[in-house]
Amino acid sequence: MTLILTEKDLDTLLDMREVVSSVEEAFRREAFGEADNSPRTRSHAPGAVLNAMHACLPYIGRGGLKCYLSSRMGTRFVFVLFDLSDGRPLAVMGADSLGRYRTGAASGVATKFLYKRTSAKLAICGSGKQAFAQVLGIAATTSVTSVNVWSPNSEHRDAFCFKLKQDGFDSKAFGSPAEALAGADVACTITSAKTPFLNPEVLRGLSHLNACGSNQPDRAEVSATGVASFGSVVVDDIRQATSEYGDLIQAAKPDGFSWDLVTELKEVIAGKVSRLSAPTLFKSGGVAIEDVAVGNMIYEKALDSGRFSDASVVNLP
Repeated sequence: MTLILTEKDLDTLLDMREVVSSVEEAFRREAFGEADNSPRTRSHAPGAVLNAMHACLPYIGRGGLKCYLSSRMGTRFVFVLFDLSDGRPLAVMGADSLGRYRTGAASGVATKFLYKRTSAKLAICGSGKQAFAQVLGIAATTSVTSVNVWSPNSEHRDAFCFKLKQDGFDSKAFGSPAEALAGADVACTITSAKTPFLNPEVLRGLSHLNACGSNQPDRAEVSATGVASFGSVVVDDIRQATSEYGDLIQAAKPDGFSWDLVTELKEVIAGKVSRLSAPTLFKSGGVAIEDVAVGNMIYEKALDSGRFSDASVVNLP
């Protein structure tokens, strides 16, 4: 029997602290060979791109596939969870909220291990659908004392600040990235920018940055000189980074950023990296082990809740 969960169902089941815990454990297990991640692949058609990513997590006996199609009409996300012991499809669920939460959780985990302090003044560049989960993810691991917000659309950033205040965050909107980052300890970028807007001057004084907006080689939020200004660069998956992460691909130059200096987050979490130089950059594109870990957590929580009737269960071959 396969459980069917809608986006509305997921909104009642997702809790950021639980998501953070699941994502952190997935990276730790991967570092010790107990999880296998496959980088994202893409198939193209006129006006549409189909994206797929999958992973196996033997430590919980689950495998999963997330796929999503982007077109002029928007993007639709689906996640399928499998039992590794017999191949049964355990659940099919919407994966829009899942994706936002796991991406925010990854930033929270990275901030926990790379920033390492108990509180932070946070700056966030971007005020779209993914922005709130970034704040929640970091707040789940680090006490956020204030949130500075910048995004190109003043109406959107003001609305986002209002939402943050409603949820108890001291927030303020700013008219430029430089103003938003001034005095911040930690920052997140979660924009659709095609060209970089963060350079060394804007980044000066920052302790840690989570760059999460771009997973296309021709897009970047951080300039080449900005990337080179960080003491340490950490990624969620090096194979995916070298093919997708425009911030790093565009910065890789003989006299600048070098791929040889990149560390994977799993190695930091597992304690396999003894020392990293500040300031730190975490470049995140989102990886499948996060999806499977969180998808399984949602599935188990749905079963335990007893709220889902027989109408939510179907027979699949």
